[in-house]
Amino acid sequence: MSDTLCARLGIDVPVYQAGMGGVAGPELAAAVSNAGGLGHVGCIRRSAADTRTWIRETKALSDKPFGVNLVPPGGGADGFEAQLAVVLEEKPAVLSLFWGEFADAIGRAQNAGIVTMVQVGSVDEANRAASAGADIIIAQGTESGGHVRGKSKLDDLLGPVIEAVAPLPVLAAGGLSTADDVATVMRKGAAGPWVGTRFIATLEAFAHPIYKQRLVEGRGEDTHHAKAYSYGWPFGTPYRSLRTRHYWDPLRWVNGGVRPHDKDNFARRLSLYCGQGVDAIDDIPAAAEIVRRLTLESGDA
Repeated sequence: MSDTLCARLGIDVPVYQAGMGGVAGPELAAAVSNAGGLGHVGCIRRSAADTRTWIRETKALSDKPFGVNLVPPGGGADGFEAQLAVVLEEKPAVLSLFWGEFADAIGRAQNAGIVTMVQVGSVDEANRAASAGADIIIAQGTESGGHVRGKSKLDDLLGPVIEAVAPLPVLAAGGLSTADDVATVMRKGAAGPWVGTRFIATLEAFAHPIYKQRLVEGRGEDTHHAKAYSYGWPFGTPYRSLRTRHYWDPLRWVNGGVRPHDKDNFARRLSLYCGQGVDAIDDIPAAAEIVRRLTLESGDA
């Protein structure tokens, strides 16, 4: 299944970089794709014009396939429909979708020759995405950083989703940062890993340097799965983040990502989107090096 999917998408290795809104920009997506995986630009809250700009910048940096990630609740200044119209015109290889019902969008993307992925948090949601015509399903466990759709750990979710939507390929998401993590989910039938947090701590990620360094210093036990406030989302939307260590700081209860132009003090105080795989992050290399590490055989140097 893994080799078949790679061949279909025109990529060399089964490494799929998550479309993390704000921090997954053209430089990161192109670097992952150039290294043989499938990069994504995360376009949540971007305007239609900015979405087009990021797609074109990625094309300028890479002639390899890449994807665009759209999330309706944060659809950008012009909304999800305007973003989708741009994607249909620009025709990236892949459109990945999260947090919604997508039958109409999937059909229109496929008519434009675009492969569709839908990230889900339950078997029921996986069945609905498959019935809507999705080409690929992403099973997201609660170990994932950022917004979390379901209530199950990846180990409990992956097998039932694979069984429910067979023969569709299923990617695994949730705390995956090492080659051993990847080998584990692929032995269980996943077609590949959907990796987010590990790619934030790379040179190309459009994330604040303090965000990257906090990932290096963070531990999985420091992450928090909760339903307080996350920037730009309704109160009570579930997420996982790396909590600030300043307990009485009001920004401890605000969750999000920070980019290079944000203030240093804000980057230090905010609780930052982060998955439980943060334990394995101890450096900030180029994205190509992460692709290489994720595809090593267990025990290789």
